[in-house]
Amino acid sequence: MKMLKDVSVGGGLKDLITLLRRNPREQALPLFLALACSGFIFFLFIIDPKVNTDVYVPQEVVYVENWTLDRADEDILNDRWAVQCLKDKRDAKRREAMKSLGRMSGMDVEEIERQAKAERLARGEIEVERPAGITC
Repeated sequence: MKMLKDVSVGGGLKDLITLLRRNPREQALPLFLALACSGFIFFLFIIDPKVNTDVYVPQEVVYVENWTLDRADEDILNDRWAVQCLKDKRDAKRREAMKSLGRMSGMDVEEIERQAKAERLARGEIEVERPAGITC
């Protein structure tokens, strides 16, 4: 604290008053601007906790299905294919949205789709066929 031994608030205020007494008109505008800027920043600190506060959103509850140990393999596969059908519907909806966006921007969507299909076949990706009796 040896740095602050020569600093005093009273001395600073005395200097300010002396300066304002000598030429008050020249010092009034800078004083006003300094106080206004400082006051504005102080005001922002006061209202900041009340701005952009998040609205409470309750946590999403995820329910887990409990299955019995005596489930048959067919039941398991049917459940898996039902989930896959939901994913396929979601993907088809997204694909159609992307196609319409491509059409609006002037792209040849059918050509792009043909190229993508050819690339998938070249990589050796195969489409797994659904078992009989599974409909989406």
